[in-house]
Amino acid sequence: MADGARDDVLGQKAQAALRAFEARGMSPSKALRRALSKTADVLWDLALVTQAVVVENLDQDGVIEGLQKTDLLLLLDGPDGAVGLATVDRHVLTALIEVQTIQQVTQMPIEEERGLTQTDAAMVAPLIDGALERLTVALTDSPMQPLIQGFRFGAMLEDARAAGLLLDAAGYKAFRADVDLALGRRKGRLSFILPVPKPKRPPDPAGQGAGPHADILSRVPARLDAVLSRVSLSLAKAQALQPGDTLSLAPDALDRVEVYAAHGQLVAKGRLGQINGLRAVRLTWPVLGPQGAGGSDLSGDFGSGLTASDAPAGDLPSLPASDDGFPELDAMPAEDAGVEELPELPALEFDGGGETDFDAGADLMDTSDFDMDFGSGSIDIDFNE
Repeated sequence: MADGARDDVLGQKAQAALRAFEARGMSPSKALRRALSKTADVLWDLALVTQAVVVENLDQDGVIEGLQKTDLLLLLDGPDGAVGLATVDRHVLTALIEVQTIQQVTQMPIEEERGLTQTDAAMVAPLIDGALERLTVALTDSPMQPLIQGFRFGAMLEDARAAGLLLDAAGYKAFRADVDLALGRRKGRLSFILPVPKPKRPPDPAGQGAGPHADILSRVPARLDAVLSRVSLSLAKAQALQPGDTLSLAPDALDRVEVYAAHGQLVAKGRLGQINGLRAVRLTWPVLGPQGAGGSDLSGDFGSGLTASDAPAGDLPSLPASDDGFPELDAMPAEDAGVEELPELPALEFDGGGETDFDAGADLMDTSDFDMDFGSGSIDIDFNE
């Protein structure tokens, strides 16, 4: 081998070793800065400097609330059908379009009201794909790499509502980068929002099996009530209710199911649907990270409580809709769903003195025999699954 060729090979190996050394232990924020800067420089010789990077843990509602109406929303396709998002504000979008059309970034005013198009998405796609690819390589030895690996540009989304219909993960990691383009001619923000994979259950330690009372404890019943909605009615209207009467619920009632344990303790929230012909609630909150409530920023921790790891993948199919658009719960007999009927309440007995504690005695009260007008008062009705 000639001396020149040998020097080239040695130089390439040295550069690869240097890059591997620099990547070892690199924080996600630093890796994202370098990935964005290098991608913009290689593609368009564009000076892109990342001023700040913020990493956030979000649930589905947090992701939707953080989307801006004027931003370009891009769908990111990931491995195994995973779905992520990328957002690009108007300043960054305008700079990328200018550098690809007129080869320079200007300071002309941007059109905030201009409708976004598929062409805008195509102009941004090279930066998105290049940055994600370089970010994955930079985080080779980082526990964050599985979160990012395999994602690339998929399609443009019309608005936040379309994004909400596609998001199905329990938790998300959001990388928000404030960037400076062309030596400060334009400044803006772009974000990568990626789903956090479900934590894998660690295997049982060797020699450690089930406890002595595991079989008995596994058969202890635990009552959970799924509250679909609450409606306020006067006592007179409540007493006048008959089988077949219709009560109006909020349009988003199916997405706001609350699960209560004994003594009215809220333990989870979810969405109502059906699986294999049976009613089911898919848990969306709370979510427990792989290291519990005290997990680090890299662990994907989003709070403490129950986990939705056992929930089925994908959105739950809707129940059959009635004429007014709400699910037809009568199509699902209680005996098929395994719902136990509540026992009849005993008659109320008053002690004749003092004030009545309605909270403590609510399960004993029966007002059907009183000749009094309760129309001025009101009660709350819970619709429980």
